[in-house]
Order: sequence, then C-alpha cells, then structure tokens
Amino acid sequence: MRNPIRQHDRKSFFKYVSPGTAKAVLENSTLRWSSPILFNDPFDVPREMSFGITPEDIMQALSLRMTKLIEAPPKDTSDLSPKLRLIVETVKKGISKNLKKNLIAGIKDIASERRLSSDTLDEFRSMWRALIPDFRILCLAESPEHPAMWSHYAKQYSGAVLEFRCVDELDSAWLAAKPVRYPKSKPEVYTADGWANFLTMPNEKAIRSILDISSFTKSQDWSYEKEWRITSFKRPNDIGHFTDYKFHPDELADVYIGPMVSPSDREILIKLAENYTNAVVWDVFIGLDREFQFEKQG
Repeated sequence: MRNPIRQHDRKSFFKYVSPGTAKAVLENSTLRWSSPILFNDPFDVPREMSFGITPEDIMQALSLRMTKLIEAPPKDTSDLSPKLRLIVETVKKGISKNLKKNLIAGIKDIASERRLSSDTLDEFRSMWRALIPDFRILCLAESPEHPAMWSHYAKQYSGAVLEFRCVDELDSAWLAAKPVRYPKSKPEVYTADGWANFLTMPNEKAIRSILDISSFTKSQDWSYEKEWRITSFKRPNDIGHFTDYKFHPDELADVYIGPMVSPSDREILIKLAENYTNAVVWDVFIGLDREFQFEKQG
C-alpha cells in the first residue's frame, strides 16, 4: 500500500559519504541531518533574510502589488492575508470608481511615507536567525555514478555511496523527499517583489513558502547534482548543529565502496555491511573507458 507521506515514485536514493562517515552510519544505523550552518555552500539556504533589501524597496513593491490586486482582483483570494482578502473581496463585489481611486491613493501614500519600519524586517530576520541552527536537512542523490559528487562528498573517491530503499511499510523518511529546484532567476526571498508577495499572505502560509523556497532552491551552478532533500527540526535534547536519526536495517539496499578507498577502510566497511542482511556490497572501479564499473562482492 502506498504510504500517505510518499511524495514521489522513486525506489531508492543515494548518500555520498567520506570513509569516516560511512563507518559511523553503518555502525550506528543513523544518518546525520544537518543545519544549513554546516553546508559547504554558503549561498545555499540563506543565513540572513531579506539581506540587502531596504524597507523602502519592499514598501514600493508592496504598493504595486496591492494596487494590482485592487485594479484586477483575482478569482481566488485564499492566498491573501485576512484583512487584504476582505478588501479585495469587497472590491470584487463592486465599489465606486471614486472609492477604488481613494483605496489606491491610500496605498501609495503609505508607500511614500515609508510606514513599513525596519522593525518589521528585523522581526523576520531575528526569527530566521533563531530558526537556522535548529533546522535540519538531509541531502540525497539520484545516482551512485556522479564523478563530481564522488570527489566532493566521498573524499576524492575514497569514501562510499550508500543506497537507501524507499519502503512504504517502514515509513522511510525519504518517502517525503522533494527535488531541489535550480531556477534561472533569483528566488523570491532575495527580491523586494518576493517579500511584497509574502507580506500579502497569511503569516503561516508566508512562513511555509519562505521555508520551501529557502530549502528547495539552489543556484544553477549546482544543478548537476540533481539533489533531493528532506527537512526536519532538532529534537529538544540535541546538542550542536546536527541530529543523527536512526534508520531501519532493511532500508539499506547497497554499499558502493569507492575506487580510491584504503585497504583498511575497505575491510572495515565490508565487515560492517555484514550486519545488514539485505544489503549488497559493490566495489567501484573506473574503467579504461572512464566510466564507473561495479563489481558485486562475494
């Protein structure tokens, strides 16, 4: 039966790890979910909200957005904040041209007087600074055959790639994984127009949207990774910027041992993998054709 948390039809995902991390994962049956503070790309999940955007920029954009909402009300207003939704629904029912003109003029007055104080942005920024250390993300890949990822995340081919099954009956966490997006244009959290959009939403929806955009979008420079992610939050007793979550032994499908692994690390990894009766161990080689080759152990 399909698990209700399943967000995709994939059978498995892959995790590139260093030799030390591979040993820890196999020994403890845990995967480390990290705060973005620990990520290798400082441009990944933004550390600061609305950095470089002034209240004036946002207010100007907000004025334009609200003016458009009044001049051309959308059919569906469910994404609007309660007060704004009431105004827009009233406009849809029909108001005089003079009242509509006054509404638009009032919005422009608010923008010109710069009534959006820096306190509003400071509140968002403070919330975000407090959230980032407690936020947890598990990063996964689609394939064990990516040279750059072997180099970056498996310690120059000397580590391993671990394959995890998506098992509906075991409530596998990665059933909820979502693909990372690599947009050509800047995500909304980096623009005044984006923040104007957030400020017209109900607070809860705005926060969910900010979290989604921040967690599941990256620069096109990283699009070759075809990354998938799962998000969570720290547990009450966690210390540090990571959380080690347990996985079921049956979720481990395969262990791919890197072509540059040391003989001692290879021996340890094979021994540890014996604790996982349904896992298959593979040695990875780079062939003369410069393609990966996989040889099954035993």
